Amino acid sequence: MCGICGCLNFKRDDPADPRLIESMKNTIVHRGPDDQGTFIDGPLGFGFRRLSIIDLSNGHQPMSDKEESVWVVFNGEIYNFLELRKELEAKGCVFRTHCDTEVIIHSYKIWGDDALQKFNGMFGVAIWDVKRRRLILARDKAGIKLVYYKIQEGSLYFGSEIRPVLAALQGRAELEPTALQLFFRYRYTPSPLTLYKGIMKLPAGTAMIVQDGNVQIKRFWSFRPKPFAPPPSRAEAAETLLALYRRAVRRQLMSDVPLGLLLSGGLDSALLLALMVEQGGARQTFTVGYGAEHDPDDELEDAARTAKALGSEHHSIRIDRGSFESLLSKVTNILEEPVATASIIPMYYVCQRARQNVKVALVGQGPDELFGGYNRHLGLQAGAWWRKLPGWTRSLVRGAARNVPRREGLKRGLRSLDQPDRLQRYLEVFALLPEDDLAELFQPGLLSGDSGPKMRECWSELAPG
Repeated sequence: MCGICGCLNFKRDDPADPRLIESMKNTIVHRGPDDQGTFIDGPLGFGFRRLSIIDLSNGHQPMSDKEESVWVVFNGEIYNFLELRKELEAKGCVFRTHCDTEVIIHSYKIWGDDALQKFNGMFGVAIWDVKRRRLILARDKAGIKLVYYKIQEGSLYFGSEIRPVLAALQGRAELEPTALQLFFRYRYTPSPLTLYKGIMKLPAGTAMIVQDGNVQIKRFWSFRPKPFAPPPSRAEAAETLLALYRRAVRRQLMSDVPLGLLLSGGLDSALLLALMVEQGGARQTFTVGYGAEHDPDDELEDAARTAKALGSEHHSIRIDRGSFESLLSKVTNILEEPVATASIIPMYYVCQRARQNVKVALVGQGPDELFGGYNRHLGLQAGAWWRKLPGWTRSLVRGAARNVPRREGLKRGLRSLDQPDRLQRYLEVFALLPEDDLAELFQPGLLSGDSGPKMRECWSELAPG
């Protein structure tokens, strides 16, 4: 989990202040206890903290090519770096390390901005082109790694976390009311917004290019699904999906340090464990829970059975109400922006325990979004069917639902089904409360009145073509 930070005085061309970079870098020591580095080139300053995972003896950042014409700070992992390295060596590139950071440097020298398209991985990266006096700041296609930034008085400040940016601003930041209302409504703050006015985060799959005093943000990747022609059979689809999973797991197992898995009682992490064992023997697994006597949905027992069946060295972490409450203030202080889920406390505990045995841990998060695993996804598909029903039938169902205690998700779903626009329907089914209800929590005149359209604007580039 390395950390990057930096600044660029792109309007004034004033020299970057090494003391500023040090203060920014000191806010992210927890991200990289193994190594640190600084690079200054006129108006540009890079800072880096390293958590060593691949090529432990090399990989120092900021890193450059032999000619020092391109410099990089990079947080993340490029899973296909070995394939890219072979391709680059065939083009005459000579490597001095075995780490994926150097692949980024040579990829940019050969392919320019198109190199971002070639990276299969998770990354927040800053690339400084010395000759062209050009900075590229980019975030991976899925947005796994965060990149925060602030543009102020002709200077750009950025970091893997908000903390370095706040350090550069000496803590001066105001609350953004529109972002706060969106958080209350959707349980998170969508890119490019943060809860701090003027501090932004790069959206997934985008890059910021700063050159000749100008700043441009462009999307370098958009996913547009293409139907199979002809459609595969169920067996063929299952075989293809399993092959994709195998290849993805194989790539993510490349590590020069101990690697484990955060194991739940569900299918996703169980599949990961099975594939990890298939790739290389027993693995260490870690599960957290409250115990079935406190939570009927607790996964400790299910995870333990999965671990035993697949032969992993398993560790169960049990927490109680007291430990939850004692850690709450610490975890909320660690978070840069609030997250509306109580699972952050158990996640902290399981990661803390896993760190005693391993340095890297995989986790089975994400498939519900990919494969439509939530009830709201069903609601999206049911919209056309619902709108064909007679009006009296829909009114009767909605009226009955209003009398059902709690079940806010069901009520939200029924409210959204009348909306013919697919994106707007998802916005409404995902929202906790209607926008007008939330607006009443704020003082008159505090909101700009565009929070609804603002959310649609944040998601508009992600809508299917």
